[in-house]
Amino acid sequence: MEAESYEIRIVDFSETPFGRYVDDGPESGQVFRDNVLIPALNQHAHLTLILDGVEGLPSSFWEEVMGGLVRQGWGVGDLKERMEIVTTEAELETYVRLGWRYAEEAASKRQH
Repeated sequence: MEAESYEIRIVDFSETPFGRYVDDGPESGQVFRDNVLIPALNQHAHLTLILDGVEGLPSSFWEEVMGGLVRQGWGVGDLKERMEIVTTEAELETYVRLGWRYAEEAASKRQH
């Protein structure tokens, strides 16, 4: 695992990410999580997920990315230590908090 921080810009995946599952299309949360985010987490000790440039993060997409990581076995604490979600765009700031909330909600459902 490489020690340096790695950056992922969601906009490089899609300016308009949409959908939850693979069947929803190539810009879905499942595709992003499985093909971009998990491989990066497996290769890098720390990564920065940059939200800048997207037109929004529909809840179906964003919940599948963040809640889906937890459902795939990633712990919220480990994710918070290893992954930072950032934006410089005020209108996207809510998605930082929302992403962690989706992860925490998925973790609480997994415990019950």
